[in-house]
Amino acid sequence: MYLHIAQIATVSLLCTVAAADTGPAASSTAHNCPAGCSIESHGHETRSQRHTIAVGLSGYSPVSYIESNRAEPGSPAIASEYQGVTYFFTNERQRDTFDGDPGRYLPAYGGYCAFGCSVDARFIPDPTSFKVINGRTHLFLRSADVDARKLWNDAPQSEVVAKADAFWNRQNASKAYLGGRNVPASGIALEGYSPVSYFTEGRAEKGDPKYAVDYNGVTYHLTSARQVEQFKKEPSRYEPQCGGWCAFGMSVEDKFPVDPTKFKIIDDRLYLFLNNEQVDAAQMWERGDSGSLIRKADAHWKKVRGD
Repeated sequence: MYLHIAQIATVSLLCTVAAADTGPAASSTAHNCPAGCSIESHGHETRSQRHTIAVGLSGYSPVSYIESNRAEPGSPAIASEYQGVTYFFTNERQRDTFDGDPGRYLPAYGGYCAFGCSVDARFIPDPTSFKVINGRTHLFLRSADVDARKLWNDAPQSEVVAKADAFWNRQNASKAYLGGRNVPASGIALEGYSPVSYFTEGRAEKGDPKYAVDYNGVTYHLTSARQVEQFKKEPSRYEPQCGGWCAFGMSVEDKFPVDPTKFKIIDDRLYLFLNNEQVDAAQMWERGDSGSLIRKADAHWKKVRGD
């Protein structure tokens, strides 16, 4: 299931790690962090590290909606990650239940307001305004001016459901290999790495769904509002060459997948490369003439995309 940004909040957590202070067991640590935090202790030090995670449903437990028919805040200490989003739960049993069948507990319409989807719009919901329909959690916008749950309840149910389903299906048609590009069904390129960071930071850096932009039907995650503005000014500059396929693979008239952390900036353009235990395509590229390889790669890419 494709999760959309409506159900995601980005949270920075400060996790403190205290190393044991006596005896040979000084390497052991005690910490209380959500899933995904990775912390190391050194000697007898106490260290604090900041971790940024994408939190689903504003921290409310997805299991409580279904099992208890109420919105309950989960605990960061009892968390599980699914498709790059971290969810909080009220107890370990809830977490285990979610891990066994996550699709059952994720909200309908990617976490957007169900009524909004029925009128062809994506409204950000209030996670405490919900309704369980046919075993799925439906969330609704609620503000001083609008109670979308009431609007939903007042409308003919079969009609609003059909309209919301049709809208969501149109929004989430598979984008796999759109235009010949190396893009998954979600349409999110570069496995979520920011295309701008390759240029500005000189390294691969994970973007944030909060700073998502679309270009040529593909979604890119950036790291900040500033990067969004940079990308929008020159999107063709930041778009990966060869449709995001391995540049060396294109030069030998083939399509290789890539490791998005293996890249080169050549003539102010981004080239990505396959990298695994058997093949380091960036090294193979370096053994050849870069200009000749680029010409060959560009020529084959035109064939792949149907030019």
